[in-house]
Amino acid sequence: MPKPNKPIILPSIDDINHFKNAGVNRSCNDSLNKIRENILATILTLPPSYFEDPTYGAEWSNVRDKFHTVVNTLCDVPFESVIVTHMGGMSYNYDYLLSFHNGSSLVKEVKLEFKHNNSDVSDLVQFLELYDKDCKHKFQVCETSYAEYYYDNYLAQYVSCDEAITMPIPEKEVYLKNVYDIKYKNPFFRHLHETKQNKKKEKQQIANESVKTYIEQFCGSFQFTKIVEKIQTSQADKVFLLWDCENFHTQRINVTDLAIGCIKKVEKLYFDLETEHFQYDIRVRLNWGNSNGLSNPRWKFSFIQK
Repeated sequence: MPKPNKPIILPSIDDINHFKNAGVNRSCNDSLNKIRENILATILTLPPSYFEDPTYGAEWSNVRDKFHTVVNTLCDVPFESVIVTHMGGMSYNYDYLLSFHNGSSLVKEVKLEFKHNNSDVSDLVQFLELYDKDCKHKFQVCETSYAEYYYDNYLAQYVSCDEAITMPIPEKEVYLKNVYDIKYKNPFFRHLHETKQNKKKEKQQIANESVKTYIEQFCGSFQFTKIVEKIQTSQADKVFLLWDCENFHTQRINVTDLAIGCIKKVEKLYFDLETEHFQYDIRVRLNWGNSNGLSNPRWKFSFIQK
């Protein structure tokens, strides 16, 4: 059994409120998701004081009972107990490993991925996110990465639009080595980070135009053979646990025979892929993970209705 890479931290008594909140500010969404994930990792073993609390006890009991019920549906053989192990992180493609036991015997394991404020996987922001550099070197989608194209055609525009940017553009090799570092250890990227609030509208327009022209120029040559393999290995044997702020839903997807056909639609910031032997088509978005035009360019894959 894999070891959890998340420490067990008892949640605060009022953290349960985050299961009732649907819309949140993007800047705090990640931290709130971590709180929710930690709650589900611990809720079946929390002390009675959580469920007896005069203010929050009813909400804790509601989420616990519904989680317990849906977990029980995921094992089709007799079992006596279940252990919820919080996985997550870049090393795994799922959030929890459910281990069902009969006595001391392990009878089944289920990989579980949790999504808040959703009831269907086609509504997810993404099911797969890849670094732009990996799309070129590891998955061989493209011969020219988006970061390379941006450096050659748009970085100078980004720098020149803000008079507060005074550092010279580094050599291309240095730029590509550091553009994925979100801690900004390189002086040039640290300088861009310090000035990112200047001319935000202009910088966003430059970043958006660069994505649009990159997709238009290169999408006809994109190859998705290794992406299909990645989807099959990362999504196989996984259950999506979807919480719509009132109830849990589970959904499995069958990617065994998935094939990607042609690009059927191209828009400014994304393109859609037609699939075969699969219930959804796939949308691919290119964006910047940390401020438009600054750092961490990535490709985000989501399911869309056919």
